[in-house]
Amino acid sequence: MTTTATLISAPGAEGGAAATAAGSRAVRPSARSRGRARGIVGWLLLALAVVLLWPAQFGGLTGLTVVNGQSMEPVYRTGDLVASFRQTGYAVGDIVSYRVPQGQPGAGGRVIHRIASASDVDGETVYTTQGDNNPQADPWTIRDGDILGRAIVAVPGIGAGLTPEGAPLILALSLGVIVTVLLWGDGGRARARKNSDHRP
Repeated sequence: MTTTATLISAPGAEGGAAATAAGSRAVRPSARSRGRARGIVGWLLLALAVVLLWPAQFGGLTGLTVVNGQSMEPVYRTGDLVASFRQTGYAVGDIVSYRVPQGQPGAGGRVIHRIASASDVDGETVYTTQGDNNPQADPWTIRDGDILGRAIVAVPGIGAGLTPEGAPLILALSLGVIVTVLLWGDGGRARARKNSDHRP
């Protein structure tokens, strides 16, 4: 007696496999598109972070000032780290960080005081400042171009031991962390997609 075997195919098996393959091909481009979109958003966020965190002393918008002295007590004390942000204009009462202009006593020094008065001189706004704890106004007159930014937030005591030159390093470190996170995350997603594509 001869035993015969009949190969029985499940109905629609070939069609189902083809449909699955087609579905995979349809899903993968969509996943790649989402990955590209996330990459673009990541780079846009990186560009925004660079713009916002680039140090004011190098033409950027954000500045960090280490308080040294008692002239702004009780608002700020020695060792406080104050973040400032460049504005298009400033008003009386704003606390600003600025560099003493050339040709004035202590030229180049970094000061963080409150604007005490503002006046128009030949179409340009000129400010005088005064420390909250000082009995008299400062001897300097400053303009918008001398101001690094208006104080927006302070962290008490964190600037102790940090030199004024070292403050921008904090911004640089922050940028470095942001770049690392964005690039690592984008690279991780790319590797995950590659492994998924090679998976049987």
